[in-house]
Amino acid sequence: MSKPLTHRVLEALYMNPGLSVKEISELLGISVERARALLYKLKSSGFVERAGKGYMLTERGVRFLEYLEKSRKSASPERLEVSSRQPAEKLEETTQMALAETPVVESESKRELVELPRTHLDIVEELRRRVESLEKRIESLERSVRDLEQALQARRRRAESIVLEEPVMFYSDAVSKYGQVYVERLISEGRVKRIGALVVDSEFYREFKAKFPIKIQDADKLTHHEKILLDEMRREAMVVLFAGREYRLVET
Repeated sequence: MSKPLTHRVLEALYMNPGLSVKEISELLGISVERARALLYKLKSSGFVERAGKGYMLTERGVRFLEYLEKSRKSASPERLEVSSRQPAEKLEETTQMALAETPVVESESKRELVELPRTHLDIVEELRRRVESLEKRIESLERSVRDLEQALQARRRRAESIVLEEPVMFYSDAVSKYGQVYVERLISEGRVKRIGALVVDSEFYREFKAKFPIKIQDADKLTHHEKILLDEMRREAMVVLFAGREYRLVET
């Protein structure tokens, strides 16, 4: 039994994607008007779509063609009669039957889904996944840039907050270098602290106090400025050596 004309059109587009109306009419030996009518019906049912100046099968069309091929091998001729003269409703009904039946084949004692040929939908889906991946990478980079900007701003603020050439200076040296009026203004504003004979950057002083208690064996690990400050705080009775083991701040 010969294949219905609709079946032959689908088969032609499957084998030769992009055929034009004229090429289909010549290939199947039908008039251009007949070919155009068939393609219009198939396009309305979602089986084919435009591809440049021609047509190609949709994923739905590929599945429908496979259904027809399978049915042709297993069903009676009456069931296969899907001619171009059928109304669109009948064609759609047959389509729903095709979509409800997922073709399977035997492979290594397992039933596996038939792998459909790659279509434009697969390409679109792959592109969508790539775009999503790129968007996530861009979002991650934007977060990294924001974190870097915040870190730079914090460092800039810290640099701007440094008001002395060194975090710990003798008061006399600071006055000699910056002038007494400026040094006293820094003290009154709380930007530096007067500790005995020293003036100390307030932020440096807070960080140093946070290190207490300091074990006596760790005192040698202090920086040069921290050692100067520790000695001055001991002279000012702000720090005591407790039990010969560690330096502790004196509660005031």
